Amino acid sequence: MNAGHTPGPWIWAGYVLRPEVPYPEGSSVHTILEAETLGWRYLSSDLDTALRESEANMRLIAAAPELRDALKLAEEFVAGFENDDCQIGIGIKLAIIRSAIAKADGGEL
Repeated sequence: MNAGHTPGPWIWAGYVLRPEVPYPEGSSVHTILEAETLGWRYLSSDLDTALRESEANMRLIAAAPELRDALKLAEEFVAGFENDDCQIGIGIKLAIIRSAIAKADGGEL
């Protein structure tokens, strides 16, 4: 289920994050983010390290829709153990999962 965001999967094309498959019938957004290529790192930081970190950030952002969908599946599975007294801390784990889903969906944190 779409939570109001641009449907994934998303990909990076250079410094532009966009849907992998354009879908104008179901989405109004064709470009999610255009990352600035200059002035994005601390002056004291190592360029190679900053580039690796920036690429990791891009992968994480691009994976966000799939991560949310996977978290919804995990929430459904873990909820099946909610009243099982043998599952120590299940309530806390579910609260963490549900809080992350709510944050992704723009709901209560």
